[in-house]
Amino acid sequence: MNRNFKAIGLALVAALAMTAALASGAQAQIKVTVGSSPAWSTGEVTEHPNIGQNHTFTLSGGQKLSCEEIRFTATVTNGATSSIVVPTYHKCTVVIGSEIHLATITLNDCVYVFHGGVEVSGGTTFKEVEVDLVCPTGKEVEVHVYKSATTETEELCTYKIAPFINNRGNETHNVAGSPDNITITGTVSGIATTRTGSLLCGAASTTGTATGTVTVKAFSDEGGTISNGTVSELKEGAQTSLTASK
Repeated sequence: MNRNFKAIGLALVAALAMTAALASGAQAQIKVTVGSSPAWSTGEVTEHPNIGQNHTFTLSGGQKLSCEEIRFTATVTNGATSSIVVPTYHKCTVVIGSEIHLATITLNDCVYVFHGGVEVSGGTTFKEVEVDLVCPTGKEVEVHVYKSATTETEELCTYKIAPFINNRGNETHNVAGSPDNITITGTVSGIATTRTGSLLCGAASTTGTATGTVTVKAFSDEGGTISNGTVSELKEGAQTSLTASK
């Protein structure tokens, strides 16, 4: 199994080093335990009473991006205190005023890094779990918004989401089961965003807030690769336990 993030390269290494240095002076590092190490972990959107089924990214001007199909993929090992997560987004739309517009997300090899956390109670819930958005030098996540609600024919505007580190908007819960898994509920705010294209899409420079809930499960590693921010030929075996602890 090849775990190669060569497109991120020095940018990821530098960000991880900075993350570790800042976190070491701020809070303890929460670790994960898996029943089979290493393992693939996959996160999928789950229902939240206040957020609903979709993850949302809402700009300060009220424009709202949501996606129906979201998946987060990573590898985990026993005792790991950080996890590099590759996201994928499909069936996305942006609501501007009363209009719905089709949208696509170009990640440009950007990934998330989860780390940190403070125990809340009984070793089952951890708040202030930090997340970084790490991109190759000069790259950002791009959200392409189209005039149509159904086809990618004519682009209305593009939002660019800048990398960030140590955003403490996530809470992790251990969920007992056969086997155990984890849920992550997040509200990550203050995300710098720029807009090019139509003024209908809002201010040229603004901030956004991401919200959503994910159920994360672990599976024995039967093969596959992560390269250039892309997961290929993922082969998951039997589901295995996944828990967080201090």
